[in-house]
Amino acid sequence: MVAIAPAASTLAMPVFYQPMVDQQVIANISWGTPAQGAIPTVVDTGSYGFWVSGPNATVNSGSPYLGVMGPCNETVKPAFQWPESTSHTGPYTEGRATFAYGGGGKIINCPSAVNDTMNFDGGYPSIDNIQVAVCDFTHIKDRATTASWAWPRSPALTGGGGVPPEIHPELLRQGRVGSDVFSMWFDAPPADINEPQMGTLLFGAVPSDKYTGELVTVHNAGVDREEKGYYYVALPEVRAGGKAIPSGLSGTQPECLVDSGTWGLTLPTDQDAFFAATGLEADSPFIAPRYPKACADIPLDDGLELVFTGKDGKKASVKIPYRSMAEGAGQKPDTCRLNVQLGDPGCTFGGTFYASAFIAHSDEAATLQIAQGAVAGSAKSAPSKLRL
Repeated sequence: MVAIAPAASTLAMPVFYQPMVDQQVIANISWGTPAQGAIPTVVDTGSYGFWVSGPNATVNSGSPYLGVMGPCNETVKPAFQWPESTSHTGPYTEGRATFAYGGGGKIINCPSAVNDTMNFDGGYPSIDNIQVAVCDFTHIKDRATTASWAWPRSPALTGGGGVPPEIHPELLRQGRVGSDVFSMWFDAPPADINEPQMGTLLFGAVPSDKYTGELVTVHNAGVDREEKGYYYVALPEVRAGGKAIPSGLSGTQPECLVDSGTWGLTLPTDQDAFFAATGLEADSPFIAPRYPKACADIPLDDGLELVFTGKDGKKASVKIPYRSMAEGAGQKPDTCRLNVQLGDPGCTFGGTFYASAFIAHSDEAATLQIAQGAVAGSAKSAPSKLRL
């Protein structure tokens, strides 16, 4: 891979998406000097704060009750051994925080914060002097065994929810990026479905060479909901095979949360109309659809299309391959279950959407800019023609 050399007033980090493994956007971050082992880190536009598990951090699980300790304890691995880093400063108690996810089903306690260097693979330059909350205890409700696969992934908020530490707001405070805009895009999906699809998160600018078609500007309805740092858009038109698929809801349609830290797609789309338009069927007893081929055999040119209307009336189409929605083998031989929830009263575009779209986020302007992403070679070269 060619190293990304961001322009002045921008900083970049590599990200990836891997549908058969995890449909969130992930970054491998190696902390400290010398660089320690990589920690898979959720790049999460739908949560707040930036944290990592520290020395001797523990996960407790196994209780079906909120706030009640379970019988299972496990030491988090990998974790950031910050005392071993020669470049760290702190710890600072002013960076302490507690984070809650899933209605309080996951509680993470972080008694302090440190500043240190984030290192990346693929030739991306390191980013020094970044503050991160260091956590020592996680409580997960209702698991028989500790879910070490789910944590220590560390939600890294790219927006500005107002709960420090946060990466992008801190870079702005330090004067290291030139604007509150951040952009994310991915390369074309790899030929092997089991390989990661690589991408880039760019702080401080919007490149014009990482997407195709129209780049439309849509209003961030998260501002109207007074949910600072969260991103919602009006429900786009859902199409398959050139046909629009209607919503299953009457009246006011839900706004769609645009959240790189969650999985798959959740749509209010009518299930029967969806199956009629796509030729897919339900993967009973699951509520998800299935594709009539093994996951590895799904053609890249078959999928859904989301059509967004911008403020100026222009439209941007984002085509999402079914292959990018692949979750695992279906209930029938040689079929593939897709991570799509239909007929829901809500709407969420998770990591699956980000893997196919180009998205630029601006809290100050209260907008998202959306275009077709997944352009071949786009994650392997430095961005050009930047706009702040």
